[in-house]
Formats: sequence, structure tokens, C-alpha cells
Amino acid sequence: MTRKSRAVVMLASLAFVSSQTYLAYLLGGLRPNILSLQLTFHAGAYWEILGQWGELGRAAYRGHFGYDGVHALIYAVFGYLLATRGGLFGPAEPRAMARTAWILPGAALLDLFENLLQLHILAGPFGAQTAAIPLSALCAAGKWGLALGFALVIGRRLVSKLGT
Repeated sequence: MTRKSRAVVMLASLAFVSSQTYLAYLLGGLRPNILSLQLTFHAGAYWEILGQWGELGRAAYRGHFGYDGVHALIYAVFGYLLATRGGLFGPAEPRAMARTAWILPGAALLDLFENLLQLHILAGPFGAQTAAIPLSALCAAGKWGLALGFALVIGRRLVSKLGT
């Protein structure tokens, strides 16, 4: 890895960690947590969680969407740069690098679809039975699955690199 690549990856990593920390600050007090809502496929359970949050929790949730789009861009760029400039793939592995590089941008796209569906749901009447709830949960499950897959690939690469 070149000095310039290292600096770019470090900057992207810092931006990602800062952004993730900010989102945790915005939504960390919600109980049940945000992940519970995101992965809820059933409308009754979805509205129950929003009810438990109360008006302040729902306002915090609605308010986070403006920043969450920025966060998706940040983690998409972070994933792409880590895979392509992080020195984790050898010259003989361009396909593995390319596949890995597009995992977090794919997750970010699902995140944006999820956000659009959530905003649609929240704009409707409280308690509405809508197909947008399970569709949003499906996007969230895909997003989190891709994020986990990325973490596993990168983790394996790091362990392999440190072992050599």
C-alpha cells in the first residue's frame, strides 16, 4: 500500500467511524433499538415499537433521515476505498477486490431504499397496514447482510495479512 493510499484509507475510516458514532448519538437512546424496528416485517410489531418510542423517540427517528443519506454515502466510499486501496488484495485478485469493493455501495443503495420506504410509512396514518413495512425490513435485512459479509471478507483478509 502506498503512502497516499494509506492516507486515503485512514481518512475514509475516520469519516466512517465519526459518522457511525454520530448516528449512535442520534438514535442510541431508542428502546427497543433501531435495529428492532428496521428488521420488523409485521405491521403490528412495527407500530408497537414506534408507540414505545413515544413522540420524542419518533421525532428523533424522523430527524435522523436527513443525515442517514450522508452516512450511506460515507460508508459506501469507505468500503470501496478499503477494498481497492487497503492493500488487502494481491495483483492476481482483481475480481475478488472488485466484488468486495461494491458490497458496501450495494448496502448503501438498499439503505436509501429502506429510508424512502420508512419516510413513506411515517407520512401515513399511525397503525396503517402497508406493504412498505415488510419491503423496508427486506431492504434492511439485505443491507445488514451485505455489511456483515463485507466485515467477514475484510476480517479474513486482515487476519491473513497479519499472519504473513
